[in-house]
Amino acid sequence: MATTLSRIKLIEESPADSVNEPMPLDHALKWVSKYDDQVDPRVRVFFAQSAYLKCIEHTESDMVNEVGGVLIGQVRVDPLCPRPYILIQDILPALYTDSSQTHVTFTQNTLVHLNHELEEHYPGKRIVGWYHTHPRLGVFLSSHDTWLHRNFFTDPTHVALVVDPYYRHAGIFCWQPGNRFDPTHYVGFFELSDVDEDSIVELDNLTPVIEETPTPCGDALLEKGVSR
Repeated sequence: MATTLSRIKLIEESPADSVNEPMPLDHALKWVSKYDDQVDPRVRVFFAQSAYLKCIEHTESDMVNEVGGVLIGQVRVDPLCPRPYILIQDILPALYTDSSQTHVTFTQNTLVHLNHELEEHYPGKRIVGWYHTHPRLGVFLSSHDTWLHRNFFTDPTHVALVVDPYYRHAGIFCWQPGNRFDPTHYVGFFELSDVDEDSIVELDNLTPVIEETPTPCGDALLEKGVSR
């Protein structure tokens, strides 16, 4: 449950600029949690299938001890939406960690490795969040997980993904307006097809929703007076 970091800057990066691009709703399937209508996320999350498969492979690599890493991608802006969205395009597993059934520690060697990989292999990309597992414990953020997010993932677009590989549950925790961050209520994501036209997501706590005429922001469009 606890995920710890030494008190150093997580990533020495100059964030890439936001990308202006419409949400790829025509190539995405929306997955929702039972809390979706109770959360007002600062961003919508699109999860490329290729990145999702890598994430699941890593999170299922140890069904006893916690594992974790960071989410790599882009922050994008849809001209019809007042809030940005993120596209998760890859993951970076955290190596050189100290882990147990209830914690995973990102060491200084972990952070050096993450910095190197980001700089060498992901030009134009940024860290858009982090992930870790809770085997057999469920989807939530512990007090220490919450502290970590509040201190190291402070950008409004940063998200935290928690996966319980044993029960096949997952959820994304987002910043909300007013600097609110709820460690118990999570949302789903948009599965972006870049591997298979059919869905590859197998999560028992999220439900797929097929919208006949998807809109970039739903009711958020009304905030700006944008016509549907």
